[in-house]
Amino acid sequence: MSASQNPVVTGCARNFRWQTSPYLVTWILIALTIAVDLAGLHWLGRSVVPGRASRNLPGLLAIVLVIIWVNIRTRSIRDKKARWARRQLDLANTARWMIALAVFCMAASILSRLSVAAAFPLIDPQLARIDETVGFDWLAWYHWVQQHPTLFFILNLAYGSGLAQTIVVPLVLGLNGARLELAEHMMRFMLATVICLVVATLFPAASAFLHFHIADPGTSSAVSTFFPIRNGTLRVIDLSDQQGLVSMPSMHTAMAILFAYALRRIPVFAYVAAMLNAVMIVSTPTHGGHYLIDVVAGALLAVLTIALIRQLHIHEPSAHAVGKSQGIPVSHGLTF
Repeated sequence: MSASQNPVVTGCARNFRWQTSPYLVTWILIALTIAVDLAGLHWLGRSVVPGRASRNLPGLLAIVLVIIWVNIRTRSIRDKKARWARRQLDLANTARWMIALAVFCMAASILSRLSVAAAFPLIDPQLARIDETVGFDWLAWYHWVQQHPTLFFILNLAYGSGLAQTIVVPLVLGLNGARLELAEHMMRFMLATVICLVVATLFPAASAFLHFHIADPGTSSAVSTFFPIRNGTLRVIDLSDQQGLVSMPSMHTAMAILFAYALRRIPVFAYVAAMLNAVMIVSTPTHGGHYLIDVVAGALLAVLTIALIRQLHIHEPSAHAVGKSQGIPVSHGLTF
Protein backbone atom coordinates (compact mmCIF):
# COMPACT_ATOMS: atom_id res chain seq x y z
CA MET A 1 0.00 0.00 0.00
CA SER A 2 1.40 3.39 -0.97
CA ALA A 3 1.68 6.26 1.49
CA SER A 4 -1.07 8.11 -0.33
CA GLN A 5 -3.39 5.12 0.17
CA ASN A 6 -2.59 4.73 3.84
CA PRO A 7 -5.52 6.24 5.80
CA VAL A 8 -3.29 7.02 8.77
CA VAL A 9 -0.74 8.93 6.69
CA THR A 10 -3.46 10.66 4.69
CA GLY A 11 -5.31 11.62 7.86
CA CYS A 12 -2.16 13.04 9.44
CA ALA A 13 -1.41 15.08 6.33
CA ARG A 14 -4.97 16.36 6.21
CA ASN A 15 -4.97 17.38 9.86
CA PHE A 16 -1.49 18.92 9.92
CA ARG A 17 -2.69 22.32 8.81
CA TRP A 18 -5.34 22.28 11.51
CA GLN A 19 -2.83 21.50 14.25
CA THR A 20 -0.24 24.11 13.30
CA SER A 21 -0.14 26.86 15.94
CA PRO A 22 -1.09 30.20 14.32
CA TYR A 23 0.88 31.99 17.04
CA LEU A 24 4.01 30.06 16.12
CA VAL A 25 3.46 30.79 12.42
CA THR A 26 3.00 34.47 13.27
CA TRP A 27 6.30 34.67 15.10
CA ILE A 28 8.04 32.89 12.24
CA LEU A 29 6.67 35.59 9.93
CA ILE A 30 7.83 38.28 12.36
CA ALA A 31 11.30 36.71 12.57
CA LEU A 32 11.54 36.63 8.76
CA THR A 33 10.48 40.29 8.57
CA ILE A 34 13.13 41.27 11.11
CA ALA A 35 15.73 39.23 9.20
CA VAL A 36 14.84 41.09 5.98
CA ASP A 37 15.06 44.37 7.92
CA LEU A 38 18.57 43.57 9.15
CA ALA A 39 19.71 42.47 5.70
CA GLY A 40 18.19 45.57 4.09
CA LEU A 41 19.77 47.92 6.62
CA HIS A 42 23.16 46.35 5.89
CA TRP A 43 22.90 46.25 2.09
CA LEU A 44 21.36 49.71 1.73
CA GLY A 45 23.65 51.35 4.28
CA ARG A 46 20.87 52.50 6.60
CA SER A 47 20.62 52.61 10.39
CA VAL A 48 17.81 52.83 12.96
CA VAL A 49 17.44 55.06 16.01
CA PRO A 50 14.55 54.90 18.53
CA GLY A 51 14.22 58.70 18.75
CA ARG A 52 11.34 59.85 20.93
CA ALA A 53 10.00 56.30 20.88
CA SER A 54 12.59 55.41 23.54
CA ARG A 55 10.50 57.33 26.07
CA ASN A 56 7.85 54.63 25.78
CA LEU A 57 10.21 51.78 26.60
CA PRO A 58 9.69 51.81 30.42
CA GLY A 59 5.93 51.72 30.00
CA LEU A 60 6.19 49.00 27.36
CA LEU A 61 8.45 46.95 29.63
CA ALA A 62 5.95 47.28 32.47
CA ILE A 63 3.13 46.08 30.20
CA VAL A 64 5.21 43.11 29.03
CA LEU A 65 5.95 42.13 32.63
CA VAL A 66 2.25 42.29 33.51
CA ILE A 67 1.40 40.17 30.48
CA ILE A 68 4.01 37.59 31.43
CA TRP A 69 2.56 37.46 34.94
CA VAL A 70 -0.99 36.98 33.61
CA ASN A 71 0.14 34.17 31.31
CA ILE A 72 1.94 32.41 34.15
CA ARG A 73 -1.04 32.94 36.43
CA THR A 74 -3.51 31.38 34.01
CA ARG A 75 -1.42 28.23 33.69
CA SER A 76 -1.97 27.41 37.34
CA ILE A 77 -5.70 28.23 37.64
CA ARG A 78 -7.72 25.40 39.17
CA ASP A 79 -10.52 27.20 41.02
CA LYS A 80 -13.75 26.25 39.21
CA LYS A 81 -15.73 29.09 40.81
CA ALA A 82 -13.34 31.95 40.08
CA ARG A 83 -15.12 34.41 37.77
CA TRP A 84 -11.91 36.39 37.29
CA ALA A 85 -10.24 33.27 35.95
CA ARG A 86 -12.32 33.41 32.76
CA ARG A 87 -11.29 36.99 32.18
CA GLN A 88 -7.65 36.15 32.80
CA LEU A 89 -7.76 33.47 30.11
CA ASP A 90 -9.07 35.93 27.51
CA LEU A 91 -6.72 38.65 28.73
CA ALA A 92 -3.69 36.36 28.55
CA ASN A 93 -4.51 35.24 25.01
CA THR A 94 -5.22 38.79 23.87
CA ALA A 95 -2.05 40.11 25.46
CA ARG A 96 0.26 37.66 23.74
CA TRP A 97 -1.21 38.60 20.36
CA MET A 98 -0.83 42.31 21.16
CA ILE A 99 2.87 41.76 21.87
CA ALA A 100 3.24 40.02 18.51
CA LEU A 101 1.37 42.90 16.84
CA ALA A 102 3.62 45.53 18.45
CA VAL A 103 6.81 43.76 17.38
CA PHE A 104 5.50 43.17 13.87
CA CYS A 105 4.42 46.79 13.40
CA MET A 106 7.88 48.01 14.39
CA ALA A 107 9.56 45.58 11.98
CA ALA A 108 7.10 46.48 9.21
CA SER A 109 7.74 50.20 9.79
CA ILE A 110 11.45 49.67 9.17
CA LEU A 111 10.71 47.51 6.14
CA SER A 112 8.46 50.18 4.62
CA ARG A 113 11.33 52.65 4.68
CA LEU A 114 13.72 50.12 3.21
CA SER A 115 11.23 49.50 0.41
CA VAL A 116 11.47 53.21 -0.44
CA ALA A 117 15.27 53.11 -0.17
CA ALA A 118 15.37 50.28 -2.74
CA ALA A 119 14.53 53.03 -5.25
CA PHE A 120 12.86 51.06 -8.01
CA PRO A 121 11.42 53.24 -10.83
CA LEU A 122 8.39 55.28 -9.74
CA ILE A 123 5.04 54.47 -11.31
CA ASP A 124 3.10 57.63 -10.35
CA PRO A 125 2.58 58.72 -13.98
CA GLN A 126 1.13 55.32 -14.87
CA LEU A 127 -1.18 55.31 -11.84
CA ALA A 128 -2.43 58.83 -12.59
CA ARG A 129 -3.02 57.80 -16.21
CA ILE A 130 -5.09 54.79 -15.12
CA ASP A 131 -7.24 57.07 -12.95
CA GLU A 132 -7.78 59.39 -15.91
CA THR A 133 -8.68 56.44 -18.14
CA VAL A 134 -11.52 55.37 -15.82
CA GLY A 135 -12.71 58.96 -15.50
CA PHE A 136 -11.43 59.79 -12.03
CA ASP A 137 -9.97 63.29 -11.69
CA TRP A 138 -7.92 63.14 -8.48
CA LEU A 139 -7.25 66.87 -8.31
CA ALA A 140 -10.90 67.77 -8.88
CA TRP A 141 -12.03 65.34 -6.17
CA TYR A 142 -9.42 66.62 -3.74
CA HIS A 143 -10.41 70.28 -4.20
CA TRP A 144 -14.13 69.43 -4.03
CA VAL A 145 -13.68 67.74 -0.65
CA GLN A 146 -11.58 70.69 0.55
CA GLN A 147 -14.49 73.00 -0.25
CA HIS A 148 -16.83 71.02 2.05
CA PRO A 149 -15.45 71.41 5.61
CA THR A 150 -17.94 69.04 7.23
CA LEU A 151 -17.21 66.26 4.77
CA PHE A 152 -13.48 66.92 5.08
CA PHE A 153 -13.71 66.66 8.88
CA ILE A 154 -15.65 63.38 8.76
CA LEU A 155 -13.24 61.84 6.26
CA ASN A 156 -10.29 63.02 8.33
CA LEU A 157 -11.66 61.30 11.44
CA ALA A 158 -12.36 58.10 9.53
CA TYR A 159 -8.90 58.01 7.97
CA GLY A 160 -7.26 58.68 11.34
CA SER A 161 -9.19 55.81 12.92
CA GLY A 162 -6.94 53.32 11.11
CA LEU A 163 -4.29 53.40 13.84
CA ALA A 164 -6.85 53.17 16.64
CA GLN A 165 -8.62 50.24 14.98
CA THR A 166 -5.34 48.41 14.61
CA ILE A 167 -5.32 48.22 18.41
CA VAL A 168 -9.05 48.19 19.21
CA VAL A 169 -10.15 45.42 16.82
CA PRO A 170 -7.88 42.70 18.27
CA LEU A 171 -8.79 43.87 21.79
CA VAL A 172 -12.50 43.51 21.04
CA LEU A 173 -11.97 40.06 19.53
CA GLY A 174 -9.72 38.89 22.34
CA LEU A 175 -11.79 40.16 25.26
CA ASN A 176 -14.88 38.69 23.62
CA GLY A 177 -13.25 35.27 23.70
CA ALA A 178 -13.13 35.00 19.88
CA ARG A 179 -9.77 33.21 19.92
CA LEU A 180 -9.98 31.74 16.44
CA GLU A 181 -11.11 35.00 14.82
CA LEU A 182 -8.36 36.89 16.67
CA ALA A 183 -5.70 34.49 15.38
CA GLU A 184 -7.04 34.68 11.83
CA HIS A 185 -7.34 38.47 11.94
CA MET A 186 -3.75 38.90 13.11
CA MET A 187 -2.47 36.58 10.40
CA ARG A 188 -4.57 38.34 7.75
CA PHE A 189 -3.29 41.74 8.88
CA MET A 190 0.36 40.70 8.92
CA LEU A 191 0.20 38.79 5.64
CA ALA A 192 -1.52 41.72 3.93
CA THR A 193 1.15 44.09 5.24
CA VAL A 194 3.99 41.90 3.96
CA ILE A 195 2.39 41.48 0.52
CA CYS A 196 1.71 45.23 0.39
CA LEU A 197 5.36 46.03 1.14
CA VAL A 198 6.62 43.57 -1.48
CA VAL A 199 4.42 45.19 -4.14
CA ALA A 200 5.37 48.69 -2.96
CA THR A 201 9.06 47.82 -3.19
CA LEU A 202 8.85 46.59 -6.77
CA PHE A 203 6.32 49.21 -7.92
CA PRO A 204 6.85 52.30 -5.75
CA ALA A 205 4.76 55.46 -5.95
CA ALA A 206 5.49 58.74 -4.20
CA SER A 207 1.74 59.40 -3.58
CA ALA A 208 -0.71 61.72 -5.28
CA PHE A 209 0.21 64.46 -2.81
CA LEU A 210 3.75 64.66 -4.13
CA HIS A 211 2.85 63.90 -7.74
CA PHE A 212 0.32 66.76 -7.92
CA HIS A 213 2.40 69.06 -5.67
CA ILE A 214 -0.22 69.43 -2.93
CA ALA A 215 1.20 71.58 -0.12
CA ASP A 216 -1.78 71.86 2.26
CA PRO A 217 -1.14 70.92 5.91
CA GLY A 218 -1.11 67.17 6.43
CA THR A 219 -0.57 66.33 2.77
CA SER A 220 2.96 66.39 1.33
CA SER A 221 4.30 66.92 4.85
CA ALA A 222 2.89 63.50 5.79
CA VAL A 223 5.26 61.87 3.28
CA SER A 224 8.11 64.38 3.53
CA THR A 225 10.75 61.69 4.09
CA PHE A 226 9.92 59.76 0.91
CA PHE A 227 12.39 61.39 -1.45
CA PRO A 228 15.15 61.92 1.18
CA ILE A 229 15.01 58.18 1.95
CA ARG A 230 14.81 57.30 -1.73
CA ASN A 231 17.76 59.41 -2.86
CA GLY A 232 19.90 58.49 0.16
CA THR A 233 20.15 61.90 1.85
CA LEU A 234 18.25 60.48 4.84
CA ARG A 235 20.02 57.31 5.92
CA VAL A 236 18.90 57.08 9.56
CA ILE A 237 15.46 55.64 10.26
CA ASP A 238 13.81 57.32 13.25
CA LEU A 239 11.24 54.92 14.73
CA SER A 240 9.36 57.81 16.30
CA ASP A 241 8.78 59.43 12.88
CA GLN A 242 5.91 57.35 11.54
CA GLN A 243 4.91 58.32 8.00
CA GLY A 244 2.77 56.35 5.60
CA LEU A 245 5.17 55.98 2.69
CA VAL A 246 3.35 53.22 0.81
CA SER A 247 0.96 54.38 -1.89
CA MET A 248 0.36 51.33 -4.07
CA PRO A 249 -1.56 49.33 -2.92
CA SER A 250 -3.53 51.29 -0.33
CA MET A 251 -2.97 49.56 3.01
CA HIS A 252 -5.64 51.75 4.59
CA THR A 253 -8.19 50.29 2.19
CA ALA A 254 -7.02 46.75 2.92
CA MET A 255 -7.16 47.41 6.67
CA ALA A 256 -10.67 48.86 6.42
CA ILE A 257 -11.96 45.66 4.83
CA LEU A 258 -10.00 43.43 7.22
CA PHE A 259 -11.26 45.32 10.29
CA ALA A 260 -14.89 45.11 9.21
CA TYR A 261 -14.50 41.45 8.27
CA ALA A 262 -12.93 40.56 11.63
CA LEU A 263 -15.83 42.09 13.59
CA ARG A 264 -18.59 40.74 11.36
CA ARG A 265 -19.87 38.32 14.05
CA ILE A 266 -19.66 40.69 17.03
CA PRO A 267 -23.05 42.34 17.75
CA VAL A 268 -23.14 46.15 17.50
CA PHE A 269 -19.43 46.33 16.64
CA ALA A 270 -20.15 44.74 13.25
CA TYR A 271 -22.44 47.57 12.13
CA VAL A 272 -20.21 50.32 13.53
CA ALA A 273 -17.13 48.81 11.90
CA ALA A 274 -18.86 48.42 8.54
CA MET A 275 -19.97 52.06 8.45
CA LEU A 276 -16.72 53.51 9.82
CA ASN A 277 -14.52 51.55 7.45
CA ALA A 278 -16.68 52.29 4.43
CA VAL A 279 -16.04 55.98 5.14
CA MET A 280 -12.34 55.26 5.70
CA ILE A 281 -12.10 53.75 2.23
CA VAL A 282 -13.71 56.88 0.76
CA SER A 283 -11.19 59.02 2.66
CA THR A 284 -8.07 57.35 1.28
CA PRO A 285 -7.63 59.45 -1.90
CA THR A 286 -7.94 62.86 -0.22
CA HIS A 287 -6.43 62.10 3.19
CA GLY A 288 -3.95 59.38 2.29
CA GLY A 289 -2.78 60.74 -1.03
CA HIS A 290 -3.83 57.56 -2.83
CA TYR A 291 -4.76 57.22 -6.47
CA LEU A 292 -8.08 55.52 -7.14
CA ILE A 293 -6.24 52.49 -8.53
CA ASP A 294 -4.40 52.26 -5.18
CA VAL A 295 -7.78 51.87 -3.46
CA VAL A 296 -8.86 49.15 -5.88
CA ALA A 297 -5.56 47.33 -5.38
CA GLY A 298 -5.94 47.60 -1.60
CA ALA A 299 -9.40 46.04 -1.78
CA LEU A 300 -8.07 43.20 -3.92
CA LEU A 301 -5.24 42.71 -1.43
CA ALA A 302 -7.73 42.32 1.43
CA VAL A 303 -9.83 39.80 -0.51
CA LEU A 304 -6.71 37.83 -1.47
CA THR A 305 -5.48 37.76 2.12
CA ILE A 306 -8.85 36.57 3.45
CA ALA A 307 -8.90 33.77 0.87
CA LEU A 308 -5.33 32.70 1.63
CA ILE A 309 -5.86 32.50 5.40
CA ARG A 310 -9.06 30.51 4.85
CA GLN A 311 -7.02 27.93 2.98
CA LEU A 312 -4.76 27.44 6.00
CA HIS A 313 -7.62 26.01 8.10
CA ILE A 314 -6.22 27.58 11.26
CA HIS A 315 -6.85 25.77 14.52
CA GLU A 316 -6.96 27.82 17.71
CA PRO A 317 -8.50 26.38 20.93
CA SER A 318 -11.70 28.18 21.87
CA ALA A 319 -12.00 29.99 25.17
CA HIS A 320 -14.54 27.34 26.22
CA ALA A 321 -12.12 24.52 25.48
CA VAL A 322 -9.24 26.22 27.28
CA GLY A 323 -11.42 27.08 30.24
CA LYS A 324 -12.77 23.54 30.46
CA SER A 325 -9.24 22.13 30.44
CA GLN A 326 -8.46 24.41 33.38
CA GLY A 327 -11.70 23.57 35.17
CA ILE A 328 -13.15 27.06 34.60
CA PRO A 329 -16.73 27.76 33.52
CA VAL A 330 -16.65 29.99 30.45
CA SER A 331 -19.58 32.27 29.66
CA HIS A 332 -20.72 33.23 26.20
CA GLY A 333 -20.93 36.84 24.99
CA LEU A 334 -18.90 39.90 25.85
CA THR A 335 -16.48 39.56 28.74
CA PHE A 336 -15.10 43.06 29.14
